[in-house]
Amino acid sequence: MTTYIVRRVLLAIPLLLIVSFISFLVVDLMPGDYVTRLEANPIISQETIDRFRAEFGLDRSVLARYGRWITSIVTRWDFGRSFDTFLPAFDTLFLGNRLARTLLISSTTILFMWLLAVPLGVYAARHQRRFGDQALTVAGFASLSVPGFVIGLVLLWLLAGPLNVGAIGLGVGGLLDQEFAGARLSWAKVANLLWHLWPIWLVVGLSGAAGLMRYTRGSLLDEFDKPYVLTARAAGLSDRAVVYRHALRNAINPLISILGMQLPRLVAGSLIASKVLGLETVEGALWNAIVRRDPYVIMSGLLFFGAFLMLGNLFADLLLAWTDPRIRLD
Repeated sequence: MTTYIVRRVLLAIPLLLIVSFISFLVVDLMPGDYVTRLEANPIISQETIDRFRAEFGLDRSVLARYGRWITSIVTRWDFGRSFDTFLPAFDTLFLGNRLARTLLISSTTILFMWLLAVPLGVYAARHQRRFGDQALTVAGFASLSVPGFVIGLVLLWLLAGPLNVGAIGLGVGGLLDQEFAGARLSWAKVANLLWHLWPIWLVVGLSGAAGLMRYTRGSLLDEFDKPYVLTARAAGLSDRAVVYRHALRNAINPLISILGMQLPRLVAGSLIASKVLGLETVEGALWNAIVRRDPYVIMSGLLFFGAFLMLGNLFADLLLAWTDPRIRLD
């Protein structure tokens, strides 16, 4: 196991180098740069603009700037500075507990998706072509069809309108009320955090939960037709025992395999939640950097999310090996 993890980490290094070069190239191909905004200001002279370009290294070639950037990362762990805040790029991305907020949203959303989707998928498979299965199918396709930002806007309207709770900050505009911000951990604080998280779960994870439910239903139906399930039913085992003790254990393996691929969708959904619900997240900081043409913050963010995706796939592979004794990590 340890050898496999070390090998995967070593393999991630050249992949991250490729991601870094592609990110640098894409950012360089973007029309304009940070100094372009200054050129539209008639008060700023051309000499000042040229000085800024020289100071930021924008007057050099693409390969020269990339070589300087990647060398500073490898030798000094320096990802460059933000042109906008003049802070280190990673500090600009993670300022104000943005990383903790992003990880909290992603991890709890995955938990919400699985706790919601797997039982509903099992129910739909056990009641194939009945009313419950058809109702869940319609609800699942509706969830997949409605964009996340529409769900967020509807939730804002409900919280601030009919439910009349938006005025006191419940459910939107942060993860804790003001009275719990600096308080010690307690059940009341956990309850307040969960109350603020449920709209985010719906915005970020509802479409993913719908897709996961359909995967669970299809995978379980495939297992129902296999000989070991038919043998278990012929032996007189109850339907509940056949489903949960035998079929589900094998049907869940493909779901674990796609766990790592769910992370990019959660990142995209977190950006929608950060904009619609007013949350300070890493995705929101990356979006602001893209709008302001802040290259080193953009490239650092792309590297971070690339590493995040690789870690997610590694976690999914380890979890799959743990749940299925037939799989060995060689």
